Amino acid sequence: MPQGEKQVLTTTLHRYSRYTKYLLTIMLYFGEIFVIILFAFTSYASLQKGALRVQFQSPAVPLLHSNATVREFYEGDIAVPFFTVLQSDVSLVLYYAPWDFDSQLAIQDFEKIANKYKGQVFCTSINCWVHSGLCKKTFLKLRSFPLILGYVGASRGIQYRGPLQYDYLDKFVQSLLTPLIRIETVADLNKLLIQSAVVVTGFFNFDLAKPKGFYPFYTASLRYLEYDSRKTVVFAVITNPSAAQRLGIRLSMPRQFDLRLHLWNETLIYPYNDNAIDTSQLLQWIHYRSHSPMQFISPSGRKNQVIQRYLIEQQRPSLILFTPSSILSYQTMVVKEVALNYYNCVSSPRITRLIQESEIQRDAMEFSRLAFERQCGISEKRKCLSNNISINAHQPSKDDISVEEKCEFSYEPILPKLEGLGCRTNRTLNFFVIDSHQYPNLLINLGYSSKRINQNSYVVFVVDPMAESHYAMTLPLTRQNLQNFVINYTEKRLRRFHRSRQKKQKTKKSCYAGRVCIEEISADDFTTIVLDPLYDALVLYKKKGCVFCEIGARFFLKISQMFSSPSSSILKKTNVRQIKFATIDAEENILPWQYTVDKFPTIIFYPAHRKHDSRIYPHNLELNEANLLNFTLSHLSLKNRIIWFTRFCQDTACLQEAQRQIDAQIIIIERNIRRSRNHLLWPENSDRKSVAKIQNYVKERHFFKELGYSVRKAVVDIPGGHKPDEYRDGIVLLA
Repeated sequence: MPQGEKQVLTTTLHRYSRYTKYLLTIMLYFGEIFVIILFAFTSYASLQKGALRVQFQSPAVPLLHSNATVREFYEGDIAVPFFTVLQSDVSLVLYYAPWDFDSQLAIQDFEKIANKYKGQVFCTSINCWVHSGLCKKTFLKLRSFPLILGYVGASRGIQYRGPLQYDYLDKFVQSLLTPLIRIETVADLNKLLIQSAVVVTGFFNFDLAKPKGFYPFYTASLRYLEYDSRKTVVFAVITNPSAAQRLGIRLSMPRQFDLRLHLWNETLIYPYNDNAIDTSQLLQWIHYRSHSPMQFISPSGRKNQVIQRYLIEQQRPSLILFTPSSILSYQTMVVKEVALNYYNCVSSPRITRLIQESEIQRDAMEFSRLAFERQCGISEKRKCLSNNISINAHQPSKDDISVEEKCEFSYEPILPKLEGLGCRTNRTLNFFVIDSHQYPNLLINLGYSSKRINQNSYVVFVVDPMAESHYAMTLPLTRQNLQNFVINYTEKRLRRFHRSRQKKQKTKKSCYAGRVCIEEISADDFTTIVLDPLYDALVLYKKKGCVFCEIGARFFLKISQMFSSPSSSILKKTNVRQIKFATIDAEENILPWQYTVDKFPTIIFYPAHRKHDSRIYPHNLELNEANLLNFTLSHLSLKNRIIWFTRFCQDTACLQEAQRQIDAQIIIIERNIRRSRNHLLWPENSDRKSVAKIQNYVKERHFFKELGYSVRKAVVDIPGGHKPDEYRDGIVLLA
């Protein structure tokens, strides 16, 4: 290396080292200054003698009036109420937060329960939100309100998990008072099987002072209420030895008890070991072994997956009865009879006997209702409070026969075709019951309006998640109509449920001159507007909460504006029809299968005179004005395509391309005219249809020649080869 270059390199390295040391020194000083400032602020804060400002909770106030039957401890005390709970036979405790809306509603029904069971059940409410109260300090894991617990004596609390309504809460209290039902005869067992889904029976040696296994069985009946607020599983005790023998129950010396699970199609015996019953194992055994042809669905009202688990994940169609009653009603028994017969695959005498027993009880209910209406003088058109009639009504007497004949009250026999149908088809139904008053949104989402719910609360739907469709039963709910409905669904005779929701019509003032308005149609308007054979239609499918639908609607509106005003001189001379633009909410409106979509947003073009040849805007193509405009033009008829093509041309080159297409079309028409004329030279081909065809060709040729003349004139009129820029977004048409 030359000496000069070496000296320059040494000087450069020396300067670089000096700058580096300078920067490191500055960074060191800044770090020390930052530490000093931080220490100063910390010292200043520590020397402050003022206490932290804390906003105290406002003093608690009672939710109920002073004369209420419910003893309210609004300051959060739990010592006094629990002392009373331990001394009471049955108690009901409501833990609430005063700001919680559900708590405010629940405490009203809670007071009605306290008034009804005054002297039988001790009812108290505790404010578990006061920070200074013992309830807040004791129950730290209480995350939701309200919480209702039932206590029987000194046993642990039984949580109520059902709907916060009076009817359901009343049934829960009745179950606390009488968790076990007495069975004297076999007929009593059959009645319980109709009224409930599962019956758990226990037969014990009551000759002993403390029957072995009875207390765990009693405890299990109480604990099961936490998972079965509707009391679909009934615990019963057989007290008549002769009835036990008829059921095949015999106690031997080493065996001191007998537990059985009675289902609709079988009876299971509980496996016992060492003459002892484990309550947890018994509850698990009941839970996993229980099944019923008809189930009650009771969502908690909070975020859960109950509907998903029962209706969607099973991948099977479901028949759902929406009923306003929380008790077993006439309509519920009709559905259960159909379900029993639907699953009676081997013509079981046991199932046949249950159906007959259900008919007897249902007849008794209906005769009682008719007798009640006759006594009250209520006409058949008015509603009667028949839901309060007990299911154990008296049997019809001879005097009631005239009522039956007068009201034409009769039952048609079940068709043999329905028996065992669930085992002969791949479209097997599940049967469910849902409270329509407790969960009206489910009905509304299925397309049943709230007005129709008030008129008729007993509604039957078949929901098929695999086919993404549902079907409604329009006839009155009778056994004959229901079984025909099931058979028609199995044989694919039902039509998909039609749902149409029309938006409020906009006034003419809102769509004034110079403003582009797109009509939002419903399923009822789809046929008359979109499927009109004389017009081309472009439809935007959207749904609520779709962000991309809002973005696509802007481009859709812009294209609608471009096609709305044919003001050019070329279009004034043509008789071109306007394109119909419309949007539809595909979630709120159920269309026939051939017009549904699976993605949102989706744009479909329905051409005139060939609606079956509709085209979908490609989802893999970017949605913008130019692409949507070219998509629309490319699917128009040839005549309309050329007309609108000349409308959107912005320069001479575009008009020359339009002229080329017009000339090509004229050549094709003249070729068709010559071919048709040659065809007429033969005598056997000289008919009126051929002559009319030539006349139409001549009219089209004249039209395209006039259009070509207008295009050539427009080219000459463009100053500098460009038209005024009507669309400043720079739309480029592909020829």
